Amino acid sequence: MGERLYGQDAVLDGLIPRLVGLERTGGGRVPFEDRDRAPIVQICGGLGSGKSALLNALYEGYHDRVPLARIDLAAPGFEEGESADSPNSSPVTNVLYLLSYKLGLRLRGVRRPPRFPRLSVGLLVVTAWEPEGTLPDRLREAERSLQEIVATGDTDRRKRRESLQKWLDALIPLLTNAIALPAPLDEIFPTVLTTARDLLLAPRPDKGALHWWGEQLTLAQGDSLQKLFSLVHDFRRRDDSRRKAEEHLFAALLADIDDDYGRLHRANRTPLPLILLDNVHSPAAAGFFDQLVSAYDSLGRIGRPVTRPVVVATSLGDPRPLTQLSEVRTPVDPGRHRPSSNRVAYPPLLRLGLPPVRRDEIMGMLSPLDYPAGLPLLLERLSGGRPSSARLLADTARELPATGERLGLADFLALFHDGSPSGLICSALEQLLPEAGLRARLPLLSAALDDSAARRLAAAFPCEENTLGDSPRERVHEARRHLDASRWNLHPWPAVHGMSPFVADRALRALLLMRLRLEGPEERWYQMHRRLRSGYTPGNGGAEAGGQELPYLHHSLALGEVDLVVRVLHERFGRDGCTAWLSAVNVVCAAPVPPDGAVRVYDTLVRPVDYGGCTTCADPAAIPVHWAVNKLVQALWRQSDPLAVPVDGHIQKVRTALLTLYEHVEDDDALYRACLEWPKRLDEGVQAPDLPIGGGIGA
Repeated sequence: MGERLYGQDAVLDGLIPRLVGLERTGGGRVPFEDRDRAPIVQICGGLGSGKSALLNALYEGYHDRVPLARIDLAAPGFEEGESADSPNSSPVTNVLYLLSYKLGLRLRGVRRPPRFPRLSVGLLVVTAWEPEGTLPDRLREAERSLQEIVATGDTDRRKRRESLQKWLDALIPLLTNAIALPAPLDEIFPTVLTTARDLLLAPRPDKGALHWWGEQLTLAQGDSLQKLFSLVHDFRRRDDSRRKAEEHLFAALLADIDDDYGRLHRANRTPLPLILLDNVHSPAAAGFFDQLVSAYDSLGRIGRPVTRPVVVATSLGDPRPLTQLSEVRTPVDPGRHRPSSNRVAYPPLLRLGLPPVRRDEIMGMLSPLDYPAGLPLLLERLSGGRPSSARLLADTARELPATGERLGLADFLALFHDGSPSGLICSALEQLLPEAGLRARLPLLSAALDDSAARRLAAAFPCEENTLGDSPRERVHEARRHLDASRWNLHPWPAVHGMSPFVADRALRALLLMRLRLEGPEERWYQMHRRLRSGYTPGNGGAEAGGQELPYLHHSLALGEVDLVVRVLHERFGRDGCTAWLSAVNVVCAAPVPPDGAVRVYDTLVRPVDYGGCTTCADPAAIPVHWAVNKLVQALWRQSDPLAVPVDGHIQKVRTALLTLYEHVEDDDALYRACLEWPKRLDEGVQAPDLPIGGGIGA
């Protein structure tokens, strides 16, 4: 069923089936995982991490088998605006209308779908807000009569019923035509209103849904009908009172499901309804998800067994601090017919992080291709651990060789020298950045190491695509907002003085810089990095100068000015301490490779050492240190290209250079550990700026 999802089995075929009570694939029942204390499951990850794919898999596995509602809260129709948040509707009521409709659909595999009498009645009265303009005489008269009965507390049932019927018969057609609701709510709305009308006009409404509302609204005064209509006043105020009214509506939704899944369903262990909510971080969901979690938790505290729907939500978020999906628990054994004795005490909201795709999983994506050594490493690095990106790269690699031929690594790398719109770089960026304006602006900004540098670039190199704003500052601000909101892999650089690039996601930055290198003439690359470098002061020493000096050297190396970089790093060696010096090397050698005009020196590593201008080399004893710094910079720079695979010869140059430097300082733990760790980590595929310094990463 669909493509394979990596690292998600423990949730897809373990946790969720235990909560629903039914296998995702096949028809077997699964022992419940303590349904009275089941949590809402929230899946967090960045763009492209597989959140929506996980919901797709759950939908494909359970639709037509359990009552199921799937809603994308970032889809058109749920955005903020007048239609979403008006006197008679809000994002919450829109979602609740849709949930009750979808969960109530008749399905082949479900004997009787849940009904929502409490919610329908509550939605009707809060939606019964006077449409703008003059009310028709019939409705005005019916409303005045009903208000008098409600206000005076008239208990004559016949009179109440007749007054309600006149008001509803006049109101419902008017509301259906007057309220602007997004599709498909405009089609659902009349059905829900008619259901609520029938409930309110039942012979003994005070014994059903209306009675529940009377008990729920404890702070309101009067009988059940009077209390229910107090909800209208709360909702129309559009402040904290509206939020309280919405909380009561959430409680009505859950109470209806709990009541519908009564003792018989519990005894028969009937599988539970499933609610799938995508993008609960969206503006339209502001407050909605918190209210749902609160109502969900409150129902579980009433002191008796309850039945709640299974809710799985996805949101943008940093998955690293969270329990990873792969760590939840092992999948359920379908042959086991009794509950686990090792139950988990879940919180009301269980937040799980989507794990990055692993290298061995990428190998599986490449199968049965006879791929070269190093290709899975490249795909892992260039995908940033995003399954969608890894799949795109793997599928492209599999399509390269002719039938029966072996894929060469050079064949795959050649794809990254194609800057055409149909090339792999543009395809990968289009997948990550659907907005054309952002794709046009970000390659330029990716060369910047901070926001002020990005603004300098935006001002100096205008882009034809200006959809992100009118001024350089606005365009940079909009790009920054998108980068922050997208929750990319925002690993800060392990740099001194807090330096970090404008685009902090390693894989995204690598692709953007490749695109930038292929755009326009080569001279443009050099103009941009000179412009960037001009914003920093080289400095003459002292740790406080590093904040300016390191970006200066970083852009100098991007310009191919190896001699300048080596000279300054030699002068710094031993002056600031080896820990700070190694951090500087880490940052400087993470510089992007210039276009082909300067790559020849970089590729051959045979350039003679230029000692001229190096004041430290006035002492002949310092020349071996200069030679070692030169060797280290060139080899590490080459090995830190995103398209580089570990090469023994280059890694050996790093090892011998570090050993030479260690021999020219007093015993230093940081440098000694670098001699041991850097070659090992380079062989594993780690690159600058992520090589370990001292006891950890960076300084």
